[in-house]
Order: sequence, then structure tokens, then C-alpha cells
Amino acid sequence: MKNKMCFLAATALVSGVGTGVGLILGAGTATAAEGTGSFLQNRSIGYVMTSELKAIYDTPDGKMECPNGINDGPREQFKILFPEIPGKKYTLQETQLEREGEIWFPSTSPDKVPYHESQSKIAFGLNLDGKIGANDYTSPEGEKGIDNNLQRAWGCTANYRSNSYNLFAFDNWRKYAYNIVVLELTDVDSLVNDDDVTVTSYRGLDKPMTDATGAKYLPGGTQRLDMRWGKQFISKFKGKIKDGVLTTEGADYIMPSAGNGSSFADIRYYKTQWRLTVMPERAEGLMAGYIDIQDWNSASNQQRSTHHQAYGQSATPSSYRLMMKNADYKDPKSGDDAISMALRVKFTQVFVKHPEGNVAAIDTGTAPNKTAGDRD
Repeated sequence: MKNKMCFLAATALVSGVGTGVGLILGAGTATAAEGTGSFLQNRSIGYVMTSELKAIYDTPDGKMECPNGINDGPREQFKILFPEIPGKKYTLQETQLEREGEIWFPSTSPDKVPYHESQSKIAFGLNLDGKIGANDYTSPEGEKGIDNNLQRAWGCTANYRSNSYNLFAFDNWRKYAYNIVVLELTDVDSLVNDDDVTVTSYRGLDKPMTDATGAKYLPGGTQRLDMRWGKQFISKFKGKIKDGVLTTEGADYIMPSAGNGSSFADIRYYKTQWRLTVMPERAEGLMAGYIDIQDWNSASNQQRSTHHQAYGQSATPSSYRLMMKNADYKDPKSGDDAISMALRVKFTQVFVKHPEGNVAAIDTGTAPNKTAGDRD
């Protein structure tokens, strides 16, 4: 109730009542940034992720980036590899079991069927390495030096293109209990211009608040932070806000599994950066970094069977080969290969509730020794 009162009072403030005047709301202070309609509590504001889409650039007919057509999926590949031949009989081991084995234990040997890279010169994303190289992309807005090699590997896979049924029908992964992503901005003086802010990622414990239909996410909810089992998801990013756009420096980040709660295959992202338009009630933009390829393969297979992958013509062994071919980062600690990528993300504003007292001292339980790279 206290948070709700804070939110309503701050909303009234930014709608024109008492603009520019600080209000004392319980233990926190909500302030309106001049001319922006934004409010902060104790120089901080929280957001919960409500949407994340693989940022693959494509054209309606696909001819520009995929002159050889859209890649075949598992079913189409199976028919090519094991055609119907009069008198020919295939064993279960050399067909279904062999293909499933390759899905779970992929190799970088040459693909047995054609699988094409995207030829696009345009891609969503950020300049992760601060350089402009010959193989870098240009963003749709004209920014040079974009690092997104996942565009090459996935750009001609139907499952990740903008007309994919899966892309939008299941753009709700972030509503389950396990995989709530919370960002808290602290040391914030203004949501318009501030040259020194801190962004901290957490795993939340509460489902995002929606309207009665469940289809629209609403600002003003509360997110308790998981400081016990969610420690691996806590990362800090140094950032700044200019003209309402938050940008951060790179930092390694583990994102809670984006599945529907049936699996917990978390994914490591290296040198992660955020570029978000931050507003009082929501934030949206890009999360970019280098995705761990082994983590992706494990998560993809755990969350979607071959049957379900076939709906989007997503052949994971072929995708894996192209990802490894275009890998442009190696984690110095684990030695794992990663590939540059970007996600289009959306957030809605929440009130962040930190645990009271020393959680580690109060809770004597031991967290499981599991990292993002572990395989279930």
C-alpha cells in the first residue's frame, strides 16, 4: 500500500500538480525532474523486464539478406538426409537417434546440408569493442561499427525473423517466477542527463504486475530481490544518461533462463552493455554483448524439443556450426566461445524492495553450486 501511495502521488506530481517540488513520501523522497515528468526515490528507480526479442534485422521478402532463401529446419533436413528410396530401410539408430545426438552434442564438422549465412550489411546492436572493422555492421539508424555476428548465423533462420510466429506468440517469457530480470538505477539525479549512474541487475521474486486481461504490463508494482539463490545474477554496470538515453560500460552478466519455467538453463553474456531510453513508467532499447555458445545450445535444447524447433525451421546443429564459425569472443576464465549479439528489450517501472538485515547471516542454507555453464 505504501508503494502504491508513493506511485500515485508521484504520478500526480508529474502530471502537473506541483511540478518541480519534492514530495516526502514515507521514508523515501520522490522528485520530479524539470521538464521530463520523471520521478525518483532516493535517487533510484527500478525496472522489470517484460519483453526480450533476438534483434535480427531482416527485410519483408528476405532477398537482400538471404539471396539463397530461408534455411531448412529439422524436418526438411531429415528428408534430405534420409530420402525415400525403394527398397531402402533406415535404422532408428542411424536416423532419429543420430540426429538427436548431434543436437545435444554438436560438432563443427562441415554441415551435411546447405545452411546459409545472412548477407545483410545492416544489423541491430552496439559497438562492443569500440572499433569500426571491415566486418562490422551499420545500424538501421546509420551508426557504424556494430558488433552482431549472430546476424550472420541466424539472419536466414525463420524462427528469428520478424515474421516468425514464435517470435511474437511467445514474447512473454519474462512473466514466470524464476526468470524475473530487474534493473535498478542508483545515484540518479535526472532521467534526462546524468553523467554518472550505476545500474545493477538482479533476479526478482515477483511476477510483473498486469491489468485484468494479463496482456498489458503496468508500472508501480513491487519487486523483492533474490539475494540468496540469485547472487549469480547480480552484476553492476557503470553508466550515464544523455538526452534520456542510458548507456553503460561492459560487464559480464548471467541472465536467468528465458524458458517457461520447465527448465533452468541460464545463459552467460560477456561484456554486456545496455542502451535504454529511460522514462518514468518504462524503459526500452537494446541489451548487447557476447552470448556463450555452449550455454545457448544447452538452453535452446532444454526449452524446445526438436518437434517445437521445427515450427520455426530452427535446426540447432546447423545454427551451432554457424555460431562457432562466427564466434568473435573467448571468455578468458572458462575458454568458452561466444558470439556478439543484441536483444531488443522492454521494461516497466517497479519499486525495488531490498531484503532487510544481513540475509547471509539470517539464512543458514547453502546455495547450489551451479553456474550458467552447468548442464542439466
